[in-house]
Amino acid sequence: MVKRVSIGDVAAAADVSRATVSNFLNRPDALSPTTRERVADAIERLGYIPSDAARKLISGDGGTIGYVALEFANPFAGLAADAIERRAEATGRTVLIANSAGQVQRQIEYLQLFERKRVAGVIIAPVTNLEPQLALMRDRGTPTVVSGWRATSDDQPSVSADDARGGYLAAHHLLEIGRSRIAFVGGPLTLTQVSERFDGASRAVGEVAGATLEILRADERDLASGVAAGVEIATRGNHRPDGIFAVNDLVGLGIVRGLTSCGVRVPEDVAVIGFDGDDIAAVASTPLSSIGVRAELIGEIAFDLLVDSIAGRPDAHGPLQRVIEPTLIVRESTVGSTAADIAISPRARRTAP
Repeated sequence: MVKRVSIGDVAAAADVSRATVSNFLNRPDALSPTTRERVADAIERLGYIPSDAARKLISGDGGTIGYVALEFANPFAGLAADAIERRAEATGRTVLIANSAGQVQRQIEYLQLFERKRVAGVIIAPVTNLEPQLALMRDRGTPTVVSGWRATSDDQPSVSADDARGGYLAAHHLLEIGRSRIAFVGGPLTLTQVSERFDGASRAVGEVAGATLEILRADERDLASGVAAGVEIATRGNHRPDGIFAVNDLVGLGIVRGLTSCGVRVPEDVAVIGFDGDDIAAVASTPLSSIGVRAELIGEIAFDLLVDSIAGRPDAHGPLQRVIEPTLIVRESTVGSTAADIAISPRARRTAP
């Protein structure tokens, strides 16, 4: 096996330190002409090929960024990550991607790892409020961007959907089509996105006399938990809700499956709306109404905010906290066969004020 020539081999051949070879590769102006010539000669004689990825990680030159996703079980996270990667590729950068899977300790460990690797900056979709830790990272020289909720600190760049507005739109739509016993399926409420969606729904329900809103916990926020919730609701008989707002589309699709497997009709007996606006929701056997948020736009803005922060001008293209307006997407799971007509007619589509 041919031994790969290392930076240490070059240092020994040129009779210099490893740091000097690193300077030659990354900051050649810091060396004298004589030293540069010695290192260049050693590299040529040994046939040393520097690793571009390693150089970027070592030098912290803006070539590599980190992204900590909230949960890749949700297609929304994958779409945001893909947008970040495409943006990075277009600007000659690379992305190291991690998945916290909704675990607080895991996301902290990834942040520490990225900082040790000296990435140029980090985008994170947090499980809980990490702004104090992110502020310390920025003080130590690693710019950060929060994705998924609006930062509370004026100094912390962030991009998020208006989750409260989205929750209001979802519940308002259910109420407007005549449903009054609403259930919110999701959790935990300690997750900011979840609590804001519930708060928005609560506001809409509070505007209609006699309407009620209950919470059904589904903390995993996945298809299986949605199916379980749908089955549980179906077994209630006449005491079940007639409208359901699912915390995301995966849960919503699971709820529809659970309900229909028990003979409950969607939307005739129970109308269901999700959140995210995923493509899979549109092609389900019962297309799912949803609150649409462009995951790609979230990823693109997060990347642009980070690049501006790395360049030392975080507000170069607008405010540090960007909020994306959600939209109501009406499909068959709430209005049945009339969904197609509503979808193509802006005047017929009912949206909250």
